[in-house]
Amino acid sequence: MSRAKEFDEAEVLDQAIELFRVRGFQATSFADLTSELGVSRQSLYDTYGDKQTLFHAALERYRQRFLDFLHRLMETPGPIRPLLDQLFQGAVSGSCSSGNPGCLMVNSMVEMAPQDDAIRALSLAHARDMERIFTTRLIIAQRNGDLSPTKDPVALARYLHHTLLGLSVAARALGERETLIQTAQLALLALD
Repeated sequence: MSRAKEFDEAEVLDQAIELFRVRGFQATSFADLTSELGVSRQSLYDTYGDKQTLFHAALERYRQRFLDFLHRLMETPGPIRPLLDQLFQGAVSGSCSSGNPGCLMVNSMVEMAPQDDAIRALSLAHARDMERIFTTRLIIAQRNGDLSPTKDPVALARYLHHTLLGLSVAARALGERETLIQTAQLALLALD
């Protein structure tokens, strides 16, 4: 007979997201997880099996939340430039804030994707999903006359995704908010 879970899985994943954002995967032990999440070792093992499976579940939850946010933002009517400006400004401001651990997806790409095939696959899926959302919005911008028909929406979507990645990494590593805002402004010139 299986035992009932002694925790709310969504709540535990949300707490795990924050713990992994702050410490990273390697520096977070299973003991840290049980202590910080307030869940017994056995319950975590019964639900996830190991730290890596818990990490993947937390990362997937984080990823879906971000994609939902991005999708909603890109569905906002009006010109595309202010939407992208808001996205870039948010990435810089959030990551440059004192004590902000940055984006879990970007942190995971940097820390783990080179040696973890599952994280690399998830990172690639995330990139394609973001590019798809950007491409869809860029095509709409072209139809509305907000973006030149000579622009390649797919190439521009990849550029925007790569810019967002670069801003996130540089913001966390350097914390130079003003110079990163300038970089974001320059990146938006690609829409001209």
